[in-house]
Amino acid sequence: MILDCERCQAKVSAELVAKYDRQADADDYPDSVHLLKCPRCTDPLLVSVDDIVNDGAEFVVLYPSTVVQASASVPAAIREAFNEAVICLRTKAHTAAAIMCRKALEGVCVEHKVKSRGLVAGLKELRERGVIEGRLFDWADALRIQGNEAAHDVNVTTSAQDARDLVEFAHALLEYVFTFNDKFDAFQKRRAKRSRAS
Repeated sequence: MILDCERCQAKVSAELVAKYDRQADADDYPDSVHLLKCPRCTDPLLVSVDDIVNDGAEFVVLYPSTVVQASASVPAAIREAFNEAVICLRTKAHTAAAIMCRKALEGVCVEHKVKSRGLVAGLKELRERGVIEGRLFDWADALRIQGNEAAHDVNVTTSAQDARDLVEFAHALLEYVFTFNDKFDAFQKRRAKRSRAS
């Protein structure tokens, strides 16, 4: 199986060590899980394989967890922009990753119906409305600045480390805004319901 080894930072033809096939009558995916070995560094890789997608096999690397993924609670257009940033990072298109992180950030403003014009004012509005706070605002502003420089200054290139950091900051921001806020609200509602019942 050809895949990317995170440790080698290269495409490799991984060697199959073991394979677990799910029961034929089970409805859930994946169809099988493969334990593989990188032929270069000998590190293990765990991959879930869906054998019947698009007339060919599709797989997801489960271990090592190579890159962050936006959760399903992130709106689709924003998730798509973020996933593109992740793809750019993996393919070493670091400046493009910075630009896509900025696009995901703009999506947060659109999703929250920000009335302010421009991303600077939009982020300030999100902070004033309590959508993002303190350190998250700083991260968002850093994403905005780096994304602007990457998009508009031909002399600016984003380093691999900066791109990785930007993707991680963007991921944290998206999870906070779209996942943890909702989880916390649901937690508070459950607590309030239990208090009323007792």
